[in-house]
Amino acid sequence: MNQSSSTPALHQAPDLPYNAILCRYSEIATKGRNRGHFERLLIESLHRQLPEMTPFRAGRERGRIVIRPKDRQTKTFNGRDIAVLHRDLERVFGISSASPVMRVSTELSEIEAAVDRFFPAVYEAATGRLPEGRIGYAMRARRSHRAYPLRSHELELHFAHRLLPVYPRLGVNLDDPDILLQLEVREEAAFLSFVNFPGPGGLPVGSAGRALVLLSGGIDSPVAAYQAMRRGCPLDYVTFHSAPYTPEAGLRKVAALARRLDLYQGSSRLFCVNLLPAQKAIRDLCNPRYRTVLYRRLMLRIACRLAARHKLLALVTGDNLGQVASQTMENLFVINQVADRPVFRPLLTWDKNQTVALARRIGTYELSQQEVPDSCTVFAPRRPATMAEPEKIKREEESLDLEGLIAGCLAESVRMEPATGESVPL
Repeated sequence: MNQSSSTPALHQAPDLPYNAILCRYSEIATKGRNRGHFERLLIESLHRQLPEMTPFRAGRERGRIVIRPKDRQTKTFNGRDIAVLHRDLERVFGISSASPVMRVSTELSEIEAAVDRFFPAVYEAATGRLPEGRIGYAMRARRSHRAYPLRSHELELHFAHRLLPVYPRLGVNLDDPDILLQLEVREEAAFLSFVNFPGPGGLPVGSAGRALVLLSGGIDSPVAAYQAMRRGCPLDYVTFHSAPYTPEAGLRKVAALARRLDLYQGSSRLFCVNLLPAQKAIRDLCNPRYRTVLYRRLMLRIACRLAARHKLLALVTGDNLGQVASQTMENLFVINQVADRPVFRPLLTWDKNQTVALARRIGTYELSQQEVPDSCTVFAPRRPATMAEPEKIKREEESLDLEGLIAGCLAESVRMEPATGESVPL
C-alpha cells in the first residue's frame, strides 16, 4: 500500500471550507487510450466506497479525478466528510492519494488570497500541537499549466518569502514538515491543500477478470485475496471443510473473512466444499506421506470445476514458497499440474512479517487468529513428503475414483452469501 511522506495526520488538519477533493492515481496514467475505461471504474468505486460522504459528483480532469458536492447549493465538504474520506479511502483501489482542497482561479492574486485566508488556521493548529520551538514548513508546488508565468520552484520560493516573515516560528523543513502546503496549478484551476491522505494504489476493482480464491481461515489466503483485488480482480471464494470432523465455527470464520474482504470490492459468493469423502478415500488407499499433496490436487481440481462453472478466469492461493510441506517448489510443481487455468500466488516470495503486517492493516488478522480446526488437520500425515515426484503421485491417484470423489465432495457442498450467511446447495 502506498504511503505518503510528510503528511500531516487528520487531527492536525484544521476544519477548512474545502470545496473539492483532488484524487490522484499513478498506474492508470500508463493506460494510453484505455485510460478512460479505468477512470470510469475508479469513479464507480469512489461512489461505492464513500457512501457516507455528502453526495458528490466526480469528474475526470486530465490525469486527476476531482470530487465536488453534488448539490450545487452545497458549496463545501464538512469535517465529517473529510473524516470519512480519511477512513475509507484505503478501500478505493487505484487511488494513490487524495487531498481535500480549495479550488480557486489560477490568477496568482487569487491563490495568494486563499493562502492568506486559510494559512492562519493551519498555523494556529500547529502551534497548538507544538507549543515550543520551530514549526517545520514545506511547500510542494506542481505546475501542469505550462504557460503559467511561475514555475513550480518559483511558486515555492514566492510563498516562502510571503509566509516566513509573517510567522516567526516557521522554519523550512523539506523532509519532515509540520505544515505542508500543497499547490497544483492546472489549466482549469488551482488546487490548494494542507493535508494528503494516502490511498492503496493498484487498479480499480473490475478492471481485471473475476477470479476464485482458495480461502482458508489462516493468515495468508485473505492477504493474497486482498492483493488480487488490488490488481483489479473481483473475487469469489471457495473454502474446504471436513464436516463433521471440523466444526461449523470454521465456516463462520471463513464467512467473516469473506465479509471483511468484501468491504474492498462489494458482494461475492462463497463456495463451501466438504472434502471429507475424498480425504477418507486418500487415507484408506494411498501412501500416508503423500496425503497433503493429494489433498491439494483434489482441492485444485474442484476449484477449477467451480471456476469453469461460474466463468471465473483464474485461481488465487495464499501459497508462500517453502513455508509448509505442500509449498516446496517440487510439491507446488506437482500440485499445479492439475490446474486448467492460471493459479496466482501473490504471496509466493513474501516474508511472513510482511503478510502479518498487511493482515493487521486490512482487518483480517484478528479473525484469522481465532483457533478453529480446519480440513488441513484431518488425517494429516506425521511425515509429509516435501519432494513429491509426479510419476509417484499419478500412481497413487490410479487407485482413486477421482471423478467420483469430486462429484461426492460437490454433492455435500453449498454456496453461501457472506453478507447474510444464507446457503443453498451447489
